[in-house]
Amino acid sequence: MHESEIREALYEKYEIDSILGQGKRSDALGDLYEEYVKTIFVSEEIISNFNSGASPLTTEEKVFYTTLREWGIMHVDSLEILDVSKREKTNGSAKTDVCLLVNGAIHIKLSVKHSGATNVTVAEFDVDTIKNEAGIKDSKLISLMEKHQRDNSAKRFTANQKEEMRKRLSPVKKDLVMWALSGSPNVSSDDIRNANHTIMFKIFGEYDKYRLRDFSSHTIEKQVDMILEKKSGFGTGLSWTYATGTKGKKIQFKCPVM
Repeated sequence: MHESEIREALYEKYEIDSILGQGKRSDALGDLYEEYVKTIFVSEEIISNFNSGASPLTTEEKVFYTTLREWGIMHVDSLEILDVSKREKTNGSAKTDVCLLVNGAIHIKLSVKHSGATNVTVAEFDVDTIKNEAGIKDSKLISLMEKHQRDNSAKRFTANQKEEMRKRLSPVKKDLVMWALSGSPNVSSDDIRNANHTIMFKIFGEYDKYRLRDFSSHTIEKQVDMILEKKSGFGTGLSWTYATGTKGKKIQFKCPVM
């Protein structure tokens, strides 16, 4: 089946063209691209082409090649898709959508994202959960984060408070961003639910029926480094905002679409 036919079959299966409502459509697209990724990595034809050294031609092949080469894999002897439990872990949730076991030794724990915007939501939790999960112990920083949560933004922060927030986040910002993306501040976490790689599918908007425009595939460690270069969000590179339904109760983090 041709690459566009594979995606179109999934767009039909998930009824993307007939779904009304942004939330339902986004959920369906999330399921669609998760299935799309599984389809790619179980393809014997793609594995054979990869092992033969053939250049990637289709989007599916490019996703496969790019992802494995990020991990230094040049030949596939075996590849399994492992079951990932979606149950809650402490107060956070699993970030891994698809887990690959390559050559019986390398776990590539994929977070599969899609977005038609410049930023995509990666985490949304209350400050108590954030501090516990990300390992933040600075009481003054926690107090400032709680103020941000109550106020829904930093608009009511003084210039001094903004600077103090940036200063106090500096020693922990890498752990915070790592946690927001992977589910753990520990880059080498062996928990199957903590992701270590992101595949981002960049989609068109309504006019182009939410079809695929491009993709990126990076280890989360590399993604974190790229995000931290942005300097926004008190030096974290993340956008600090809120969802309408949790206003004043949680902080929502968005990361730039790379």
